[in-house]
Amino acid sequence: MNRIVMALSFVIMLSGIILILPSKSYACSCELQTDPIQAVEQSKAVFAGKVLAIEPKVLDINGILDHQIAVHFAVEKSWKGMNQTQAIVLTKLGEPSCGYTFGQGETYLVFAYDYDFKTNMLQTSSCSLTKKLTNATVELSKMGQGVEPIENVSLKSKMDTMTYTNKWAILKAIYHRLVRYHLLEFAQVGVIVVIGAGLLLMRARRKS
Repeated sequence: MNRIVMALSFVIMLSGIILILPSKSYACSCELQTDPIQAVEQSKAVFAGKVLAIEPKVLDINGILDHQIAVHFAVEKSWKGMNQTQAIVLTKLGEPSCGYTFGQGETYLVFAYDYDFKTNMLQTSSCSLTKKLTNATVELSKMGQGVEPIENVSLKSKMDTMTYTNKWAILKAIYHRLVRYHLLEFAQVGVIVVIGAGLLLMRARRKS
């Protein structure tokens, strides 16, 4: 009986170790843009803007919860696709996901593309030429002066209400952030538990 208890304890301990070990992480892998003119052509919108707010958001895209960082800009100049005085641009969480790290109150030259065609939202990444405006001398020299936006808008209310929330949000978030992305770890634990239980059952039958 003591051996069975010890074996079960070992299986549980091994399963716990597998679950708490960090998952394999992947660095951002993408083709970096280098030519400003080509980058403008490939972008949905290109503008210079000051960061007003940075907030994490959970968006529901076709039934899948997507965690993004929403950045609220006051637009100062536009080179393409931006005639409003404010804009909201999404970016992924962290550098491994190719997210771009913005700073509150800083001014950036932003190259944005479609996040989702149905929602008409914009997204940028560390793979684009997005950078602080003070570091964009080369890009600005090739792109020209740009124009000031003409449509005066306020997107604060949109920024405040764009997070997806309903009674199923927590359960869906658990599924997508835990089960979906750690399926391999759960499968490994399941295999260990089944093997351990099988060995214990065989040992018990032999003794009987």
